Amino acid sequence: MKRIGILLILVASVAFSQYVVEVQVVDLQVSVVDSAGNYLTELAPEDFEVQENGVLQEVLDLETIRQPFSIGILVDTSSSMERSQKLALKATEDFVYSLHPDDQFFLMAFSADLKVREFAAASRRTEMNLDGIKTGGSTRLYDAVIAAVDYLKGAKYPHRALFIISDGVNTSGKGSLKQAIETAQRSKVLVYSLVIEKRESDLLTLTSLSESTGGSFFVLYGEFPRLQAAYQKIAADLANRFTLYYRSTSDYTGKRKPEIKLQFKRPGFRVHYQKTYWPEPKNPTGGE
Repeated sequence: MKRIGILLILVASVAFSQYVVEVQVVDLQVSVVDSAGNYLTELAPEDFEVQENGVLQEVLDLETIRQPFSIGILVDTSSSMERSQKLALKATEDFVYSLHPDDQFFLMAFSADLKVREFAAASRRTEMNLDGIKTGGSTRLYDAVIAAVDYLKGAKYPHRALFIISDGVNTSGKGSLKQAIETAQRSKVLVYSLVIEKRESDLLTLTSLSESTGGSFFVLYGEFPRLQAAYQKIAADLANRFTLYYRSTSDYTGKRKPEIKLQFKRPGFRVHYQKTYWPEPKNPTGGE
């Protein structure tokens, strides 16, 4: 099957008139969990129902083989994270060790500046060196997300995600939360967040980033068991991501994109998925 963002153009000529029908094949990265947080692995296309703006869409296929991920790890090193630096670096190290050996990752430390360490294979995680990461300055959280998504365009694998460790407070930069969400959605990047809970933490920002892109979030209170459980759950979610394909009848040319509602037909389960789809722009020359 041809994959992401393919437009199939069907042309019919009747009574000297030509009609053009566009069919958009949409792909979603999905995971399914029960009420206890356990991931469901035995799935079929008929288990799902997809709607766009309340209109039922046709589910085509479900790819259940786990594919490697390219992952950006974003560590907040601004002044507000100074007291939580040890916890944040521990979360970074433990998360990398939870990845599949075939995955690849890069590290970005963000404050007033964005500092990127290049891609490395998860199988080489023992070489990771977090020395020299210092805290200080303002927080360009939205700029960091936008820059990280752009950096992922040069990644090895088409399945991509961000892992953010922050208190969620954006204090500087040109980007906005809306721009960060749209940028991640356009590139189909899942966003996972570890929210460092403090009095001034902005939980809404990181939960919005995660839920709108199909990822998940965890709130940390400085307790090691919760930290360990959080990165293990995120690694499990990445390991149990499937690709769902459906045929969309919506018009994706307008500024406002259709809202996707994906339901699992069996009761008692929750589905993680991206809530809005942004198709790739058409090639004006007619080629792919």
